[in-house]
Order: sequence, then structure tokens, then C-alpha cells
Amino acid sequence: MKIILGSDFSDQARGAGTVAAALARNLGDTLRLVHAHESAGLAAASPDVMESLLTSSRARLAEEADRLRKLGATVKPELLAGFPDEAIVHETGTTGTRLVVLASLGRRAPERWLLGNVSERVAERAPVPTLVVRQPDPLVAWAREGRPLRVICGYDFTATADAALRFVRELRRVGPVELTVAQVNWPFGDQQRLGLAGGVPLGANPSEQQAILERDLRERVASLAGKFPARILVEPGLGRADFSLLEIARREQADLIVTGTHQWHGVERLWHTSVSRALLHDAPVSVLVVPARKEPADSLIPEIRRVLVTTDLSPLGDAAVPHACSLVRSGGVVRLLHVLSARRVPNPLIAGQYDLRPFTKKALARELKGATDQLRRLVPVGAARRGVTFEFEVEAVEAGEPAAAICQAAERFGADAICLASHGRSGLSAAVLGSVAQAVMAHSARPVYVVRPRER
Repeated sequence: MKIILGSDFSDQARGAGTVAAALARNLGDTLRLVHAHESAGLAAASPDVMESLLTSSRARLAEEADRLRKLGATVKPELLAGFPDEAIVHETGTTGTRLVVLASLGRRAPERWLLGNVSERVAERAPVPTLVVRQPDPLVAWAREGRPLRVICGYDFTATADAALRFVRELRRVGPVELTVAQVNWPFGDQQRLGLAGGVPLGANPSEQQAILERDLRERVASLAGKFPARILVEPGLGRADFSLLEIARREQADLIVTGTHQWHGVERLWHTSVSRALLHDAPVSVLVVPARKEPADSLIPEIRRVLVTTDLSPLGDAAVPHACSLVRSGGVVRLLHVLSARRVPNPLIAGQYDLRPFTKKALARELKGATDQLRRLVPVGAARRGVTFEFEVEAVEAGEPAAAICQAAERFGADAICLASHGRSGLSAAVLGSVAQAVMAHSARPVYVVRPRER
């Protein structure tokens, strides 16, 4: 493997070079030191001047390579032609590149805000992670002296965030890491997604909502980082996520911020807010930007531990329960859910129209108890031998939308899959009567297992 170090021979680039040399030495990688020069027609207009510039660049490149070799790195210097960001990105396309290391000069020129500086443009286009060094001393002390590196990894349950969290494991090969995985959530949106009632306190998540968010983040970190010890931090944000991450990094005295990047290009940059780009602009500490990458097939096999199975207590709906048991492995949990929709009664004034009538408290209590008893009788006889635990939930929906209630229950439960039966309606009957299964598949982000009737 190799690490690419882009240098313009500035003091900031020398600091980044020292960091890159320490990383390459600890990882056993080759450090490829590159410097790109922009000819822009100068070779044709003034060949002598161009040759003089090339001679000077080669000498400075050799000098920097010698300095990095004395730090214990295996260095291969190379002079590239073209715009620096384009030349570096082109070099990352070769196989075996682990990382790009660049310095951030912190310029505030107008063109930076329009196009970004070299490090920002490389980070948004390179197919491999890019480390933009702002404060080299903590990174050097970590790689060379074993000082724990305080890392903040921003996480939002996307493929790019998964890639960032996976790459953090690589950092442990260099030195000790104190990892904090931070999620900035939108409290009002999560309240609706989870179907929780009540108000949202200012500057905080409701306690039940906070517990669910922390559970989901803890489980995702465990699945991606393995036994890597990590602190979990979920904080509500009412504005831009990058502002909240910068405040968390300041408060935690982070040495490095790790973030994923969608690498939006062209017009996409105008329509999508980029947290990684904002962090590269404004973070006072070093930033590691990790693009999404295709993982090996064996790493994509999910583990189903919790299944939400819903039934309308009809024979077909109840048939989904054994299928749900078959999905989970030993030690898994199956939660049975029945949604009580508000009653539909004929409108006496308008023929063919039905109104929803909420349950009275007494009637609701009676319905809940009866439905819970029926759910308990649905537990398959062989479930105990399979090591499957069952939970029961009956939910009353006054608005008459069971699909929304099912999706919200799955989010609260943290279901790895949803299992339900379908009556097999299609065409006109589905349009008129509706299909709960179709609505759940359309609106849930979780895998949905649909049990079809045996006879159609």
C-alpha cells in the first residue's frame, strides 16, 4: 500500500509531510511524495524559464524526500504536470493507494469559496480518504510517541458515514485512539418518525427518544467498529449539522474530525448541503474525509436479531408469525404488533361515506386486553427451542392509518426487518381498499418480508 503526500514546499506542507512520514512508517506503507506544476502554456512561450522552474522543483522535491527518509519513511518522489488537485486525484486512481495527505493553507480568497482550495477539491474527488492537516503536532505525537488521538467521527446512518466509521479502525494500527461517535439529530423529525407524543424540550431530546437514538447508534457502531471502544454522543441540532459537530469537537478538545463525503459535483453542489465541505472550510483541527466505497460481499451480510411482525388477527395475518420466527437466529427477539384502527361507521347524511369514530376509554381498554391475549396465543410451539424471545404490543391508531403506525413501531423497536402478510390485492381492489403491506414497503426504510396467501 502507499500514501500519497502532495506538497507545495510551504511550512504547512512540511508539517503535513512529517505526519505522512510517521503514518507511512507505522503502517509499513510507501510514501509517494508528489509536487505538481502548472505549465499553462509557459513551456511553449518560454522554454528556458520553464526548464528553470522544473530544475528548482526537482531540487526542492529531492530535499524534502531526504528529510522524510530521515524520519523513517520509504519515500518515492515524483514531479507531476498539471493542476495540483487534478494531478493528485489522477494518481489516487492507481491501485494500492490507502490515503492522501495534504496541508490546509487556510486561504480566504474569493476563488476558494467558489471552487475550494487544492485540499478541498482533492477531498471531494479522490476515491480514497484524504487527510487535511491543520495542526500536525497532535498527529505526530500520536504516531511517533503513542499519545492517544482524540477523534470525533460524525455519523448519520448513511453509506458515507459507514465508510468513515470503518476507516477509523485503520487509525488504531498507527496508535491509540479515543473515539467519540457523534450524531446530530433533528428532534422534531425524529419524534414524528418514531411516533412519539408530547412536546420537545428546548435544546434536548425527550428521554424516550434519546434512549432510542442512543441504542440505534450504539448498535450500528458495534456492527461497524467491532470491539473498538467508542463513546456514543447524540445531540439535537436545530441548525446546520457542521456547526454542531464543530462545537462538539471544540468541547471535546478533538485532535481530528472524521467525516464521510457524498462528493457532490457540478450543479449537485448547489442543491445539496455538504457537511464535509463545511468542515474543511471551518474546522480549526485536522479533518479526515472518507468517501463511500464498495465493500466486499461478505461484509454486507446483515444479522437479523429483531423482527417486528404485525397481524390483523386474521388467519392470513397470523400466518406471518412463524415466518418472523424463521428470520431471527437464536437469542433474537420477535415483537408481535396489532394496530387497532379507529372504527369506521356509516355517515347517515351522505351515502357511501364513512366517518372514523375514536374508541371510548372503556372500549379501548377492552380491545387492548383482548388483542394482547390473542397475540400471546400466536407464539409458535417451537419458538422456545429456537431461543426466540417474544414481546407483545397493541397500538391504537385514531387516524385510521395502520401502515404509519407499523413503520413508527419498527423505528422505536429498532427492527432489523418487518414481517407481515398481504391479502394479495392488486389493480382496482388495491386502489379502492388499499394495501397495508404496499404502504409499509413504500414508506419504511427497513427490510420488509411479505407473506403471500398460499391460495390465490
